[in-house]
Amino acid sequence: MKTIFKHIKLSTVVLAAGLGAVISQSACTKKFDEYNTNRYNATDSLLKIDGEGLGTFIVPMQLAIFSTTNYLYQLQQNLNADIYSGYMMSGDPFNGGVNNTNYGLVQDWNTAPFNIGFQSVMANWLQVSKRASTSNPDFLAIANILKVEGMHRVTDVYGPMPYSQFGNGGFSTPYDSQEAIYNQFFTELDFSIKTLSAYIAAHPNATPLKPYDLIYNGDYKQWLKFANSLKLRLALRISMVNPSLAKTKAEEAVNDPNGLIASNADNAFVKAANGVTFKNSLWSITYEYFDIEMGAPMECYLKGYTDPRISAYFVPNSDGQYRGIRNGVPITSAQQYSKASLLSFPSGSSSPIQLMAASEISFIRAEGALRGWNMGGGTASSFYSQGVIQSFDKSGVALGNYLDNSTGTEAPYVDLVSANNNVPAGSPYLSKITVKWDEGATYQQKLERIITQKWLALWPDGEEAWAEFRRTNYPVLMPVVVNNSQGTISTTGFIRRLPFSQDEYNNNKAEVTKAASLLSGPDNGGTRLWWDVVNKN
Repeated sequence: MKTIFKHIKLSTVVLAAGLGAVISQSACTKKFDEYNTNRYNATDSLLKIDGEGLGTFIVPMQLAIFSTTNYLYQLQQNLNADIYSGYMMSGDPFNGGVNNTNYGLVQDWNTAPFNIGFQSVMANWLQVSKRASTSNPDFLAIANILKVEGMHRVTDVYGPMPYSQFGNGGFSTPYDSQEAIYNQFFTELDFSIKTLSAYIAAHPNATPLKPYDLIYNGDYKQWLKFANSLKLRLALRISMVNPSLAKTKAEEAVNDPNGLIASNADNAFVKAANGVTFKNSLWSITYEYFDIEMGAPMECYLKGYTDPRISAYFVPNSDGQYRGIRNGVPITSAQQYSKASLLSFPSGSSSPIQLMAASEISFIRAEGALRGWNMGGGTASSFYSQGVIQSFDKSGVALGNYLDNSTGTEAPYVDLVSANNNVPAGSPYLSKITVKWDEGATYQQKLERIITQKWLALWPDGEEAWAEFRRTNYPVLMPVVVNNSQGTISTTGFIRRLPFSQDEYNNNKAEVTKAASLLSGPDNGGTRLWWDVVNKN
């Protein structure tokens, strides 16, 4: 096994914050204590209370949402959400074969989403918020957008977390309920939208963020589209627990004159720019660690739909076949599933990191229209088709008559190693939903159709895909073959969250213990988050 966490606990890691950000990273160094020196690693003596000083904190925030340090990303997302979403599976028998992939949750791994979020997103946001003045409110607005983008992913892993009182001093920080956190997300996004709108009106040609912007090259109009789209995403997330607020916030986002991410030209991707270089961490885990492969659900949906995106997402094996691995299969050797397909990266190690794409927004609007919300014109059907078209365009494959496919359904799964792991035709763990829109279908069938195509389009963002699966119970996924949770996670109910960080129990025990009481059940992987209320198995 090639990954560093086999030998060193994550709690010993000093993660990058604003004054020690990793900007140009080598994918295989696996060093915890060495960080490159560059112009972004400013000291307080060099910082000014202006855009230049504040920009030094904006850069590492962008690089931490999906950590651009490969082994940290592996722990932050790849060995949890990327797998739990059904996108990927590892053929490596980590931890003697008892690990996250079969719900034998590894405590030291599962601190990473929390630690990276707070030490690399929140810490840098705090520096901007302390230094921002009336002369540069635009930088605080951008920092808020990045903060919400980064931290909604953290709360959607754990639930309650320290948020509203972060940075207020003292030896411990209280946790907020997830409901309170989401309410603050909306407040922060509303502030950013208002602030950037006013800034553009007063300074129409100014691009002060440009030297530090790895997403939109300093274009605040694009940042406004991102902010509205993020607001729309979060509104939909709470649609089943607070439908009234969800509708209000979603309609605000759609009807804001600044617009949404509406075409692939608007997509939010983190890219190497302005002297900042990095390797795509998922590429490194795939082709330097060889620790991640195609998930079985991806194989079965893409094959069942004769979906040409399969060649954009994955690489055929030595037999010319696309083959996946089912979650939780018994693995004793890294060679067992050597015929599983690796992930495809058209731009190789320099592939940009996807934060949000237009197809997601179209599918959100499709579901909103299905719910009767005002999505700015259009129908569930039209937004659904638009989302599929945008996903194909982003993937660089021809659409053909894909949207007319009224017969193809998820294909049965045949395991590479043992027939005991197969999922045969007729199984309740294979979807019967087709691609072609059916206006006469039931509400649930329409919702499943939207979410299944949304899931295919969200690739490779396993965090967002896992959250949407928990929110809706779609797409239909296969349960783990082996469940090592000792009864804390239902095999057919699937994993719902990660337990709170052990570091917090060690260092912030009183507050994290209170936070556990904010959950709907015990602090384990089987307990649902606040917004995860749809009736399940």
